[in-house]
Amino acid sequence: MAGSSLTRLQSCHLWRCICRRLLRGIVITEASDSDLINVNARLNPGSPYTPSPPNPAVTNLVATWHGRILGFVQLVRHPPSHSPYVGYWLFSLYTLHPLYRGLGIGEALSRALITIARHEGAEELFLVVYQTNQSAIRLYQKLGFQQTCLPILEEQLEEEGRRLGRRRISMVKRLHE
Repeated sequence: MAGSSLTRLQSCHLWRCICRRLLRGIVITEASDSDLINVNARLNPGSPYTPSPPNPAVTNLVATWHGRILGFVQLVRHPPSHSPYVGYWLFSLYTLHPLYRGLGIGEALSRALITIARHEGAEELFLVVYQTNQSAIRLYQKLGFQQTCLPILEEQLEEEGRRLGRRRISMVKRLHE
C-alpha cells in the first residue's frame, strides 16, 4: 500500500517540482571504491563485494546529494572481441532509493554518460531495457534513444525472454548527427 501511495505521489506534478527544487544540489561524479561498495550493498543486500582493479573500459558514475548516493550508471566500452556487445553501452542505470524516483536523477546520470561517450568520439551509444519498463523507455526516448534491432543480439534476447518470461529490447542513440 505504501508503495502504490508513493507511486501516486511521485506522479503528481507539484511533488516533482518541489523535490527537484530541493535536489538541485545533486552532484554527478565518477564512483570511488567506497561508492561502489555502497551501491552494491543497496542493489545486492547480503552479497559481499570485493573491489576489483580499475577497468579502463568501464566508467561508473554516481549521483550524490549531501553525501548520500541516489543513483548509479555505467558506461562500458566493448571491443569487437566482446560480441554481441560491441561499442559503447549504457548499463545499470538505477535510482537507488524509491523516494527519489522520477526526479531527474536517471536523466542527469544518463546525460553525463552521453557527454563522456561523445567526448571520447563514440558514434553511437547502446542499451538494453526490459520492454515492460515503460518509464525507463520514455526516459531513453526523451534523451534521443530509439529502439533498434541488433541481429547478433536478437537470438540471445529472445532466448532470455523465453527463459525469464520478460524480454529486453535494444535501443541506440546516435551521438554525432
